[in-house]
Amino acid sequence: MGSELLKGFRMLDLADEKGAVCGKIFADMGAEVIKLEPPAGCSTRAIPPFLDDIPDPDRSFYAIAYHAGKQSVTLNLESTDGQALFRELAVTADFIVESFPLGHLDQLGSGYEKLRELNQRLIYTSITPFGDTGPGRNYKAADIVTWAAGGMMYLMGEEGKPPLEMSLPQAGLHAGAEAAVASLIAHYPREIDGIGQHVVIDMQACVVSTLMNEQAMPLLHGDYLRRSGIFTGAIGGRRKTVFQCKDGYISGLLAGGAYLPSTNATIEWMKEEGAAPSWLTHQGGLKSLTPSGFMSATNADLHELEMAEEALERFLMTKTKKQIWQNVLRRRILAAPVATVADIADDPQLAARRYFVEIAAPHLERKFTMPGAFAKLSETPVGPAGPPPQIGQHNREVYCGLLGLTPERLVRLRAIGAI
Repeated sequence: MGSELLKGFRMLDLADEKGAVCGKIFADMGAEVIKLEPPAGCSTRAIPPFLDDIPDPDRSFYAIAYHAGKQSVTLNLESTDGQALFRELAVTADFIVESFPLGHLDQLGSGYEKLRELNQRLIYTSITPFGDTGPGRNYKAADIVTWAAGGMMYLMGEEGKPPLEMSLPQAGLHAGAEAAVASLIAHYPREIDGIGQHVVIDMQACVVSTLMNEQAMPLLHGDYLRRSGIFTGAIGGRRKTVFQCKDGYISGLLAGGAYLPSTNATIEWMKEEGAAPSWLTHQGGLKSLTPSGFMSATNADLHELEMAEEALERFLMTKTKKQIWQNVLRRRILAAPVATVADIADDPQLAARRYFVEIAAPHLERKFTMPGAFAKLSETPVGPAGPPPQIGQHNREVYCGLLGLTPERLVRLRAIGAI
């Protein structure tokens, strides 16, 4: 059942992959989201993978996932008639989200200042690579650029090797989610005074906000700033945080301070099963682990910790993720299995929460299992809103039903390339 949380509100979604998830969140909350895309389709429809490996705008799993619940209307904003139609639609809208280069819509007579004259209640959200002020305001950027400029890429990879990008583009997802939140923040004062506003999302800043302790505690890096997986040394030195086991990987950490009870419990477990080297169980345990949780930087200490990590991995290699997880829970060890996609699809906790849902795609004569609601609300349930649309599927419904155009005019607009 769809949500009614934002029922009665309308969003015009002009965002590409830099903000597709914003409209999806609004649709899941019950808003009417009209996806405005060029006659050939939004660029998101060209993103693989494709259903049955057949490249087609209506078979992109990216578009199927992020446009589910939206209506699709084609509109050529480069044409005079298309621009006029957009302004007519903007008069009826409560929200707009767009990700065009800064100033592009202004040049087409459809920027925020122009549309505010037509609709004072409008909340107009622009997703930009680097914001709308400062020296980088006109920089163009793909996902990899803002991921790097935001600092997150520096943490990815291994010591002595170049930084790495995430395999799945991330910056646009963070920006789109923040755009949804910011738009709703702007919605609250509008409900009080009736005035809309311009919201500007800075993708670089969205990535910076994900840095957590790397941003909040840079002084802890000291001289130990080394790339090691997703850790650079904020907890002191190079630490192994992913260990191989019998059927996959386990995320864990040998450390002192707040981690010391977990470390001791791990060593005790190894001792019980005869897998702990004698030197690891002597009085005082790992000498390199100080009460503060940081490690002294001598070569001897580094070597001792590396030997302990090797011993732990040999021990874990004899056990499955399920066996390890049962012991982790019982012994209160700070560790967890590294879930694969197959693990997530079969996760009993997600199943109990009814996280995954089936979405029908009538034009493909298929049903797809997709992520469901991002939150569970007791009185106002959230999404999912419905199936993904084909390109221009709702042209007649929106242009004739909402704007009152005649079918004959719709045919003419299509013939001249305006829609």
